[in-house]
Amino acid sequence: MDLRTWIFVANRKLTAIESAQVENALQDFVGTWSSHGTPLKASAFCFEQAAIVVSADEFVAKASGCSMDKITHLVRALGQQLNVDFFDRFNVLSKEDNSWNIVRYSQEIHAQCISASMVSLEEFNKKAGN
Repeated sequence: MDLRTWIFVANRKLTAIESAQVENALQDFVGTWSSHGTPLKASAFCFEQAAIVVSADEFVAKASGCSMDKITHLVRALGQQLNVDFFDRFNVLSKEDNSWNIVRYSQEIHAQCISASMVSLEEFNKKAGN
């Protein structure tokens, strides 16, 4: 599996109703998402009412620039609809007392952050508290 993942952290927690709306929109989207006409094997979900997570298995078809633009447009539209900013890169998720919280990125929490530089599932699971 050659997995590519996008994470869009919200600037606030979504309500249960908003989270359900996001989930429905994401499921509709991944069911039709394609790259140059080739369907993408993808999944998407709302994580802890705080972030949108989209993953594509690029073993069969790689996500093209146009297909990545499509997910960006969807997330931007969801943000406008719900009055949520999913594109402030200083919003990160932090797990405290078994609860995921949206916090502002700082050097103090850098060591706790899950990042693209992680090289193993073990490192990810350790930081995710799994």
